[in-house]
Amino acid sequence: MKKTLLIAVATLFITSGTFAQKVWVVGNDPVNFPVSTGIGAGPDLTVYKDGLGIHTGTVTNTNMGQVEASHISSPKIFGEASYPNRFKFNGGGYSGAATSDETPTVNMPTQRYLTITVSGNGTIKVQGISGNSGETRRLFITDGTKLIGTMVYPGGSNISEETVTYTGPATTLYLFTNQAINLYRIEASSYITASVNQVLADKGISYNGNEIVNRDKIAIEIYDVLGKRIAASNNNISVSNYDKGVYFVRAAGSKETLKFNR
Repeated sequence: MKKTLLIAVATLFITSGTFAQKVWVVGNDPVNFPVSTGIGAGPDLTVYKDGLGIHTGTVTNTNMGQVEASHISSPKIFGEASYPNRFKFNGGGYSGAATSDETPTVNMPTQRYLTITVSGNGTIKVQGISGNSGETRRLFITDGTKLIGTMVYPGGSNISEETVTYTGPATTLYLFTNQAINLYRIEASSYITASVNQVLADKGISYNGNEIVNRDKIAIEIYDVLGKRIAASNNNISVSNYDKGVYFVRAAGSKETLKFNR
């Protein structure tokens, strides 16, 4: 009975996503992205804002995802859009990140990154400005294992829009920088909603591509699609040696399930 129930749950979560174009106007959305000093103190803090994953990773300070009201008197303009605020990474996405990095030294970011779940082929568009008017900076998009594309933001004070095309199956895309870049608008053409991930994120549980992060040290279990329990722990669980496939994380005190792919 338990195995049958788990298979039914697995099927539900595989098929229950909502597929659509999605836009996050991070520079002018007082409901989802109000002015703030950041999402909070890390490490391993994850917050979802309207489906956009915002992650501190290893950093312990609070300013990842800061929304700064820096253009109230003279909003930044791109086309017909007006942006009184800017969304800030406040640093690079991995240890040792440097402005000179034309490609990332890692494909799985370790700090200060965003995640977007996509259903397959599509584009990611980002409007932004280098965090230093005198430096060209880069935003990298990966699937956790390989570089999908690079967005280049030259020094200056004007917003530019960059586009990266993703071709492949449903996955999580990671957005991170070589140094601070300020964002105003993000668009994903093949976004897929996965609300259960957000529920477990509220419990401090997230997947970073290599392990299940269990920030609050609660009891968690991992199952495969056949309902077989693979692992159980009150700590982080490494999945780097798991076979390719779909897995599910259950948390104590929750009926929700986090689905992840290897």
